[in-house]
Amino acid sequence: MRTVNYSEVLQLVSELAGFTYSELPSQTALRLRGHISRRFRVMWEADYWPELTRTQSRYYRPYWTAGTTYTAGTEIYFSGNARRVNAYYQALRSMPLSASSITRVSATAICTTSAVHGLVTGDWVTVTGAAQTDYNLTTQVTVTSTTQFTYAVLNSPTTPATGTIKVSPNPVDDDGNLCKGNWYPCQSSYTGNVWLPSTAYAVGDVVYYAITGNYYACITANTGALPSDTSSFEVLTPFDKYIAYEQSGQTALGEIRDVYSADPRVSRTFQTANWTLSRNGVQVPDGPAVVWVEFRDRFVPLVGSDWASGTSYAVGDQALYNSSGTIKNFYTCIQATSSVAPSNTAYWTILDIPYLFQPYLVMGSYADYLLMDGQNDKAGVQNKLADEYLSSELMKLHDQQPQYQRLSVRTAY
Repeated sequence: MRTVNYSEVLQLVSELAGFTYSELPSQTALRLRGHISRRFRVMWEADYWPELTRTQSRYYRPYWTAGTTYTAGTEIYFSGNARRVNAYYQALRSMPLSASSITRVSATAICTTSAVHGLVTGDWVTVTGAAQTDYNLTTQVTVTSTTQFTYAVLNSPTTPATGTIKVSPNPVDDDGNLCKGNWYPCQSSYTGNVWLPSTAYAVGDVVYYAITGNYYACITANTGALPSDTSSFEVLTPFDKYIAYEQSGQTALGEIRDVYSADPRVSRTFQTANWTLSRNGVQVPDGPAVVWVEFRDRFVPLVGSDWASGTSYAVGDQALYNSSGTIKNFYTCIQATSSVAPSNTAYWTILDIPYLFQPYLVMGSYADYLLMDGQNDKAGVQNKLADEYLSSELMKLHDQQPQYQRLSVRTAY
């Protein structure tokens, strides 16, 4: 993307206002910064500018990752080696489990967990954190008790294992066999028989509890335990299919243009999904497991002060930095620091101003300066010029470089 430096915009506005840029008073610079930021937002949100519009694949919940802490009720997306197991699952107990010990006898590792593991023979787990890396495996287990299981290892690692060892039950194996004591497939609604105190329930059974009006999955075989007993049952939460506006490791969503069943940039068979907006995010009630979202980058106002070494900057903080000579730009902190300059891209990211925005920002900000100064007639003239610049760019976008959304077409074979 072709960009313009913030200092160039500020200089042009200040010179129109009659100031020598090199001698611009700090209070005036702050005032002009406010004008530029407000006009920046107007231009930013005037259309879906190609420079600011992205199309990205999104999931409704985070990817499952071994070793990550999940509490009962947490929903995740699990992707295995077989497409049929790629789905969303709800945790039925807290994970990962802490391994109090792992010992080895010949080629067999014996893992003891600090709490009931909920596994059955044939389930798969991922062991992490052992200093002897041969113990760290994704492997099928043989259960020997409610807190112990065994699995095969290679290379005769030192016994006992050391380190902070965690055991993460995999939601499902590649054959579609569910780890019933730890996970349950997410669904928009559930079915099950009414709970009765005299019925024997096996792990994975689903019951309806009339007192709470909820469905519960059995996580420990029992007869007579109330569904509200979290050591025996876990409540099943109806799956709310939405894409959060902010997802870890993803670009924050601004305004949504559309949601698709496949990447519209390369697919010939994509369809537009049924979607709405809510306070949670983009609701896609009947969408596929993965959707493609076309959206505008979220606007970030220009609020940062001059960067200063020794000042503590948290993630999301903004600073104005002189990167070269008189060139200044705004940077957003992406890794907390009190000493690293914004030129270091591991800690900071530049807030780009698209080149095509420059004329509107300059004339519009100058108009706002005149208006605040009581020069209403001059402000009106400059504001008209700014609007003409905006209209000109919109005309280029839609007439000279036609920007139209592709139609989704159903093809019958």
